[in-house]
Amino acid sequence: MANITKTYVERSATARDDGKPAFFFDDEIKGFGVRVTSGAKTFIVDRKLNGKTIRVSIGRYPDWSVQAARDRAKELIVEFDKGNDVRQQEKRRGDAAVTLKNAFEKFMSERQLKPRTQTDYCRYMDHYLSDWMGKPIATIDSDMIMARYRKIAKSSSGAAQASSVMRTLRSVFNFAIATYGRAVLPENPVASLTAKRAWLRDKARTDHLRPHEIKPFIVAARALPNAVMGAYIEFILLTGARRSEAATLKWRHVDRKARTLTLKETKNHTDRVLPITPRVAEILDAMWHVKIGEFVFGARDKDGKPSHITEPRKAMATLNDAAGSTVTVHGLRRTFSTILESLDCPGIPLKSLLGHSLKGDVTTAHYTQITVERLRPWAERYEQHVLSLVAAPLTIDEPAGESATR
Repeated sequence: MANITKTYVERSATARDDGKPAFFFDDEIKGFGVRVTSGAKTFIVDRKLNGKTIRVSIGRYPDWSVQAARDRAKELIVEFDKGNDVRQQEKRRGDAAVTLKNAFEKFMSERQLKPRTQTDYCRYMDHYLSDWMGKPIATIDSDMIMARYRKIAKSSSGAAQASSVMRTLRSVFNFAIATYGRAVLPENPVASLTAKRAWLRDKARTDHLRPHEIKPFIVAARALPNAVMGAYIEFILLTGARRSEAATLKWRHVDRKARTLTLKETKNHTDRVLPITPRVAEILDAMWHVKIGEFVFGARDKDGKPSHITEPRKAMATLNDAAGSTVTVHGLRRTFSTILESLDCPGIPLKSLLGHSLKGDVTTAHYTQITVERLRPWAERYEQHVLSLVAAPLTIDEPAGESATR
């Protein structure tokens, strides 16, 4: 026993040589003491409750002063003497203070999400909900949800993005309810959007590159300072691959001998084999010479480790400026489909190239096998058409009489 003072804590309360915690208790306040390890000194209270000794941590020194720890110890001892389990009180107090940031970080660490999904979720929180991250989740109510949803929908982000943000938030709140209980979060406030039938419908997007925009778009892509990003965007335009399918393409899924590549991370959870066309082969060759790790479109993450390309938004803005277009990355798939259809590509090869399901058709689902060689002529015809547009001279419509003044 000792008198726990600042001097005692700093000089006399030392760790044991065997690495086990050492305990020093106060001779004035029974049960108040300090637990010492090689890395920390923590104030504690040991007290009996229902015949069992309960230990509660108060806080570390010097974050807690000796006097503050003594005062808190007295409060805890009073609660113990009343028969109250202060551990449950502390837990409820801690749960009530769970912030959206706490819940989201736990959600992200425990849920198994694809890298692309992780990126989207983090972007939603950082861009649209950053001012809520420090708020206790119990204070975010349905009125706040409705106001923020409408604000995002009315912005340039649109209703589709607003709905994606709220669906993500709904998942985080459902996770929080399962983790912390309804005592912390009685109900999911995002559910009010469904109850009030307030979800907004967004018109289907139709963005795609028009023929005259393709040449300046591709020329600008090939001139990007980040050559991997430029190649990645051109690859999507030439193959119709989804952005995540292209980003996660690995070298081991590229078969040069068979002139095929296999997309693994597809939306319908099946592998999709595509033909390697001449220009796509050139892109693959260029990527091999700057190879980083296992991914074709390699990059390094924030820790410097080999990864794959992730966010093309800034590059897409540059290319749209150059082409006078407003196309999204997914709009490049729409371009692929639109041009192929204009070349009279039949529906089944077109669906197969895009990776759309053929299950609705009994013949194609159970009998006819659509091989990669059935797709190759159409992929090559599409590529030749696009490259012919790139090779064509740019034409500029001039106001009448403009050239006569030069």
